Amino acid sequence: MTRLGLETGALTSIARDTLATTRAIESTAVNTFGLSDEPPVFARGEGALLFDERGARWIDLVCGSSVTNLGHGNARIADAIRSILDTGILHTGTRLPSPPRAALYEALVELAPDDLDVVHLANSGSEAIEIALKAAQHATGRSEVVAFFGAYHGRTRGALSVTASARARAAFRPFDTAVHFMPYPYGLRPPIPGHSQHTIGDACLAYLDDALSNPFSGIAPSALIVEAVQGVAGVVIPPLGFLKGLRRICDQHGIVMILDEIWNGFGRSGLWFAFERDEVTPDLVVFGKALSGSLPLSGVVGRPELLKKWAPGTHTSTFQGNPLACAAAVASIDDIKSRRLLERTRDQIEPALIEFGARIEPIGGVAETRCLGAQAGIELITHDGAPDQSRVRAVQARCLRDGVLVYGGGWHSNVLMLVPPLVITAEELAEGLGTVECALRASG
Repeated sequence: MTRLGLETGALTSIARDTLATTRAIESTAVNTFGLSDEPPVFARGEGALLFDERGARWIDLVCGSSVTNLGHGNARIADAIRSILDTGILHTGTRLPSPPRAALYEALVELAPDDLDVVHLANSGSEAIEIALKAAQHATGRSEVVAFFGAYHGRTRGALSVTASARARAAFRPFDTAVHFMPYPYGLRPPIPGHSQHTIGDACLAYLDDALSNPFSGIAPSALIVEAVQGVAGVVIPPLGFLKGLRRICDQHGIVMILDEIWNGFGRSGLWFAFERDEVTPDLVVFGKALSGSLPLSGVVGRPELLKKWAPGTHTSTFQGNPLACAAAVASIDDIKSRRLLERTRDQIEPALIEFGARIEPIGGVAETRCLGAQAGIELITHDGAPDQSRVRAVQARCLRDGVLVYGGGWHSNVLMLVPPLVITAEELAEGLGTVECALRASG
């Protein structure tokens, strides 16, 4: 079986036609051709592996942007979807109850902290963010929001308003919601001068507390929205205690605390939700991506005083709670439990990524590696310490050529990110990491 998919000859006619049609018709905003003019066209997936029509394979260390935590071709998810297909009822709308939706409600409430027992489903992460923001605004009567440097919450209008990327926001200003961005404790690049990795967490909390307490700051937010680990921003991991400090500040100032777990939820951090590291209970938790591991589905779980107080129809969506996606999500949760994948992530995948990080840190230009659960961020810099975006793209391109898919992100687009499925075998992970190491050494 061939491994080096992009070195094995001409494209098949199906792949060639697929690329040509996509290039001709697809909106350029979709970014299909952002990394390669001829990205692979996959025909089959199995676990951590993807195959094209010729049988060439790639190791998937991207997981569709942290979606396919259970890999490709998961039998339990496929069987659940098939069981709904067999009923012939693929859509009833939101005005009629649905057994798959009810089953998912029960599964989600069981996973959430005890005080969070109301669910509102949606179709995408961005839409779920909109729900959380609207729920907080509706309950408090206030519209302002606190978000953080480096935040990524999506690209619809409300979600984009709390996303910190100047590049993503530039063409769409001004935004309706008043958002105040506060420093996030990024140890390698402390956003508050004079602080180190050891003090930046407390410094960021003090800065926020002062901004909210100062009568001349003019800030009176309805909600604070934060990621327990900033995924798209390059696996930026705040120090333990940071979320507890935010919980205290929110309680003190009467602010709804929203945890965005779209990237981290359902096992990515080695826990059901990454905020569990800090033993806090948010008011609202937003989730998506790996919830179903397959079909579009997202949602919010939260306190009844926030999600049981607005009138029917205040926020709804035609396809929310689609039975196919709900059945897939229940199956995904069951699979994570039955195969003990949270424990496997903590006991096997995370140690392998940490060991890999220690091995590559002496390579020139590797400023830092950050690992938590089944995710790692490798921050690359030039010889004079500047963010090295071009090297990230070079490593991605070489890995793609050599049969491994890797991710790129970061505050400065200079972080190489590894996002393996929780089901990846030790041999596949070792092979994939070896390919990444070779690409890093060759690019230095």
